[in-house]
Formats: sequence, C-alpha cells, structure tokens
Amino acid sequence: MRRTLPLAALAALALLVAGCGTPAAGPSSTPTTPTSGSASAAASSGAASSTAPSSGTHDDPAALDVVVNKTRPVAPPDWAPSDLVAVPGSELPLRAEAATAAGDLLDAAAAAGHRLTTLSAYRSYDYQVRTYGHWVDELGRAEADRVSARPGYSEHQTGLAWDVGDAATPACDLEACFGDTAAGRWVAAHAAEYGFVIRYPAGAEDVTGFDHEPWHLRYVGSAEAARVEAAGGVLETAWGMPPARDYAD
Repeated sequence: MRRTLPLAALAALALLVAGCGTPAAGPSSTPTTPTSGSASAAASSGAASSTAPSSGTHDDPAALDVVVNKTRPVAPPDWAPSDLVAVPGSELPLRAEAATAAGDLLDAAAAAGHRLTTLSAYRSYDYQVRTYGHWVDELGRAEADRVSARPGYSEHQTGLAWDVGDAATPACDLEACFGDTAAGRWVAAHAAEYGFVIRYPAGAEDVTGFDHEPWHLRYVGSAEAARVEAAGGVLETAWGMPPARDYAD
C-alpha cells in the first residue's frame, strides 16, 4: 500500500522499529517467524486473535469487512492484530487467514511462471508514523497524502493489506509500471480467486483518495472479492460507502 520507505531509510528505521523484514526470497520458501516488532508486539496488545464476523458497519478493525480510508481511521488508533503469521517466503506478517491466502496466491503465481515478492504487509501505528513522516519530508504534506497514509489511517495496520512485487522487474516495485508487467497482469486477473482485491484501482482516485496502486492488495475473502470485482473493483462503491477523497483536515 502506499509507498513504503526507500531502502536507505528502511535500514535506518530497522534500528528504531522492529518488524522491518526484507522482501520475500521467493514464493516457495518456508514461512519464517515474524519479527518481534510485528507479531509478538501485536500479541501483547490484547487484540482479538481471530477474524471477527462482519459487523455490517465496516468499523471493526478485527473484521474482514473493515474499511480504512482517509475518512475512516483505525479505531482505536493503536489497535493491532494478535494473530499475525509470516507470509510464506518472508518475515513480514499478515493476519492468519490472509497469510494463508497469500501463500496460495504465491504458489499459483509461481506455477504460472511469476515469482512474486512481498514488499510490505502489516505495519504498526508507530511504523506508519515514521513512514508518513519520511514522505512529508521528501514531498511535502499535500503530495505525501496522495501516496502514503497518515498514521492511524493505513490499511496495513489491519494486517489485511499486502504489497507485492515482481522479482523479474524490481524497478517496478511500488510503481505503477508493476501493473504492466506479466506478473502484475496475472495478479490483476487472479487476485480475487484468493480473496484479494486491488485496493486502489485506476480511475477511482476520487473515491479512494489515493493514486492507482496495482501492487497493493487487500484481503476481504473470496466471496467478497468476487462481489467487489462485480461492482467495478472499488471497495467503497461495492460496500455502499461514501467517497474518501481527502482527510477532514
């Protein structure tokens, strides 16, 4: 989702914030244990350890149907999941159900000849403070708001958002050109089969509030992913939510 930190900044941040794993070595690698700042820190937060059923309000951060955008922050702001599991081939974790689905998607992509990598997954509130702050320093606040979520407004905090790349074209990692790669086209065509949707599709910027991000996947479950696709691929539209073009302030 939304740009993560560049490599130099990530290296420095790793000394400050645990849980900054490296990109996946490959889709068929054995899952590794999440780092202490991701899974274990979340476990100590007291959050529910299983995915909550749909509340119908899209407010519960533990539910698969939670909507987090520029008008709907995570509540409470420092909420963290406690059922984080490393994505296969990476130290970076997602919620357990999402991590399992991610592994299935990685395997299917590999079978089709595409080696996807995990670029980002769960991010804590504190990690997002540093990520957003970096982009404000680099781009200014207005432009940063187009490419990076403010702390407390990041889908990555739910443990349901997953950024992927193509090992064959690393120059397109976290760039729009990922969508033009063979791997990116495969992801767009097959993500819903594994319960993921492209959260920020092209042409929906006035609804989602973010530029098109073909690498940013959001887990909603296979049934809901099919429903979102059938409704045009925009989560807010499919779930009857108002547009979230910008923050209140």
